[in-house]
Amino acid sequence: MSINNVTVATNTIQAVITVDDSIVQVTNVVHSPIVSAAQGPQGIQGASAATALPGLTDVDMSTGLTDGALLVYNEQVSKWKPTRVLEKQAVECGQY
Repeated sequence: MSINNVTVATNTIQAVITVDDSIVQVTNVVHSPIVSAAQGPQGIQGASAATALPGLTDVDMSTGLTDGALLVYNEQVSKWKPTRVLEKQAVECGQY
């Protein structure tokens, strides 16, 4: 008695253990992509974003604009303010 055992994946023969007869028919199974209907209505437009720092409501750009200034949060006025003086920062630089 002959044993026919063929493992097939994606129409490619991966292993043949014993084959006594020729292959008579190969069936290709092709899955068509799912095509959805036309696109439906769009939702409401989201809020537009600021494109520059002065457009942000929590940034005070009225004073301190100089070369090298950083934005530092000021809790008293609840705004980011530009400054070149760092007074309350703790900087951890590691060990070298």
